[in-house]
Amino acid sequence: MTAAADPISAHVAELDRMLRGPAAAKRSMIAEVRDGLTDAVAGHCDRGLDPRRAAVAAVREFGTVRDVAPLLQEELTARQGRRTAQLLVVTFPATLIAWDALWMLGDGWSTPPTVLVAGLARAIDVITILITMTAAVLLLATFRDGPLPRRVTRLTGIVAALGVVGTTGTSLAMNLMTPHLAGQMYATNPATAVVLTGTAVSAALILRSAARSLRFARASRPSDEGADSQVG
Repeated sequence: MTAAADPISAHVAELDRMLRGPAAAKRSMIAEVRDGLTDAVAGHCDRGLDPRRAAVAAVREFGTVRDVAPLLQEELTARQGRRTAQLLVVTFPATLIAWDALWMLGDGWSTPPTVLVAGLARAIDVITILITMTAAVLLLATFRDGPLPRRVTRLTGIVAALGVVGTTGTSLAMNLMTPHLAGQMYATNPATAVVLTGTAVSAALILRSAARSLRFARASRPSDEGADSQVG
């Protein structure tokens, strides 16, 4: 903490610089910290301290940034992992249902797929189900104290990235094996273009969230890994 005119603002600003996480969650957390410190200052002033000494006392009671930041960073990291897991739990099943609906409505390929292509289609279904189930477990884990939030968030980011790569790669291979049928399906059925666009947008959102999860997990330094833990 610097010898600033306002110890509260200096402490909060330093904490703000140290933390990494979802912007809205971080703003809310910083606002809560500031409000708590402000209330503490008011309490000290009521007991007779002048505002400057009251602010210094409130900051001292709250704890140094070095001590407090790892605890807050863990919560921010958990929130990012939770967001990524929620995105997976919603988008993967929704995408699978949307594509299956095209087939059930008769908007699929005009001829039956080969055994290999049908196998790849089933592989996409299996990957989607596995990713959804794994994401559901990870989502529940973000609400628990252990394992460490950064580990759950890192794993969530990895699962999200692998899910997109797996389903996209398998889908691409499936369509390359029957380019004429795939082209016919995309060209003649407007609903296919809508679902394809939604799938691409969902994949982009998932990859963005996965990258953020991995980045924030790296920024986190759990408080129980030693007294010298910091948030990078």
